[in-house]
Amino acid sequence: MARLSGGDEVEGLDEEFLFHLNRGSELLVRGEAEPARASLERALELRPKDVKVLGLLGQAYYKLSRFDEASKVWQRLVDDNPVEPSARVNLGLASLKAKRYLDAVKQLEIALDLNPEHKKAMGYLGLALLESGNLTRAREWFRKSGSDQMVARCDELIAGRASGAGLASSGPTGYAGHAPGEPEPSESPAPEPLRTPPPGDVAAYRPAAPGAVLGPWAAARLVQPAPGEVFSVAGEALSVAVHGEVRVRLDGLFATQGQVAVTGEMKRFRGRAIDKTFGDGATRMHRVAGEGVLLYRTQGRRFSALDLGSDAAYLREEVLFGFEEGVAFENGRVPSSISAELNLVHLRGRGRFLLATLGEPVSVDVGPQAPLKVPLAALVGWIGALTPRVCALLDDGADPVVVAVELSGEGRVLADPGAGVAAAFAEG
Repeated sequence: MARLSGGDEVEGLDEEFLFHLNRGSELLVRGEAEPARASLERALELRPKDVKVLGLLGQAYYKLSRFDEASKVWQRLVDDNPVEPSARVNLGLASLKAKRYLDAVKQLEIALDLNPEHKKAMGYLGLALLESGNLTRAREWFRKSGSDQMVARCDELIAGRASGAGLASSGPTGYAGHAPGEPEPSESPAPEPLRTPPPGDVAAYRPAAPGAVLGPWAAARLVQPAPGEVFSVAGEALSVAVHGEVRVRLDGLFATQGQVAVTGEMKRFRGRAIDKTFGDGATRMHRVAGEGVLLYRTQGRRFSALDLGSDAAYLREEVLFGFEEGVAFENGRVPSSISAELNLVHLRGRGRFLLATLGEPVSVDVGPQAPLKVPLAALVGWIGALTPRVCALLDDGADPVVVAVELSGEGRVLADPGAGVAAAFAEG
């Protein structure tokens, strides 16, 4: 019997609950709000009072522009913990987006009573007051939040009101309704056995509405690592935080920030570097040292940021995009008598790593009596005591041969459904 975050003991439901919680969290990271909502709603059925589920489900509703439902979920968090300011900030923003401006003002004022230094709450309160037509108070809160652009906007509106000029018709103030930031994400759950990072900003990368104000529009598209995370994905951008040293590929890099030094990484075998590069060109693994941030375009790839926890992992070399300092690695290969070899990376130690796949990875359990064959292109890796063998996927004499990896023993295989047989034939 396990004790979970809600404090109650539930027998027999832990595994299903964690599956849906973890899946929902990961889907939110990737911007897939609708499937995330479905998983999190199921998790909430299993644990109706779980704080993390409520927080994440509210974010899913928010991303889907279902602001009334987001408000109801975040209201439950406020009811359970009325002195927690971040829950009220989220509730206030959802009310603001639902155009319930007085409700938004109420929640945000309480949040600021609880935490007078909460900058986001100041900005959201300014927006709620602006939309409700209270320009003077809105300007004051924008000033306190440090939003010079919105202070200038209020000055324009106040001057227009004083001169008798009509306001735009998009609302009481003509403001387009874009917040200068997004709700604070709930704390990330700790999935088993691997951990996903906390979701990024809830409504990042929304298209600009006509007349959107530059400052808030830019703030809503801010790309930066999530606090405490090495790898963060928001919308179409990947952020890699460098504090000391991290190993990562450069494919898709579009900007660097701070002071970082980059050197190409060599493969390692039996604890020593060998005279062979770890990848080629932009896809070569590099060692990045210093203090800064690397910014990448995702290019249609799905990134999964995971923690090794207590496991060691064997990963296909091509899907490992990066890993942080503290994770030890060693390269290896499985030779083949047919057309391809399997290049592997063995990861062990403590720390996080990043996978890049075409689809969302899935896992399959393998037992001693039931070996598993996976197309080479679809293999992500495995944990446990498994032995790989390169072979044909089907013993039917098909031409071209679909190269596969047969895994026997006992463990769990990670596979990429987006790179299955069709992709293997295309490569052939």
